[in-house]
Amino acid sequence: MTFGRNLKKYILGLILLSIIVIEIPIIAVGQLSKPEPGDAIIVLGAKLIGNQPSTMLRLRLDEANKLYHQGYATTIIVSGAQGPDEETSEALAMQAYLVRQGIPPEKILIEDKSFNTFENLYNCRAIMLEEGLESAIIVSNASHIRRSLVLARNLGIKATGAPAPMADNTYLTAKQYAREGAAMLSLLILNR
Repeated sequence: MTFGRNLKKYILGLILLSIIVIEIPIIAVGQLSKPEPGDAIIVLGAKLIGNQPSTMLRLRLDEANKLYHQGYATTIIVSGAQGPDEETSEALAMQAYLVRQGIPPEKILIEDKSFNTFENLYNCRAIMLEEGLESAIIVSNASHIRRSLVLARNLGIKATGAPAPMADNTYLTAKQYAREGAAMLSLLILNR
């Protein structure tokens, strides 16, 4: 019986330690990041519902729209491929949404080959180099900003973060933070 209780305490201790070491920095960076003016706003993709942005993606796009109209950058890069259950690429749906918000289509660059955050930023870096863009503001939901900034730094992208709000759904928010905790742990272990 003592072994079982000690094992439970050990597992609980590991969970608490992981929350302190992994989740608290994710939450802090997502709440405290402030964008600085740059050459481009990179909007990271998220799930579509048919050909329309999901709630999480709309929150990102609304943040990018606000930054663009406030003059933080004159170019937007939308990033995301077409998933198996999506009618179009995330990037094309994002472009259409932003155009409906009054952003000229020629100000929106499309990266539609990436299926994850690393690929998003890797491919956006190539676009930035091609277009002579030196700095970026990365827009994603608050839970995703820390990992996005770490990956950007690892790729040599000079970037600040602009956290979009999380969905007004406790379950979805908790799920996103847990997912990011696992992704950050993987990133730290693999150093990628």
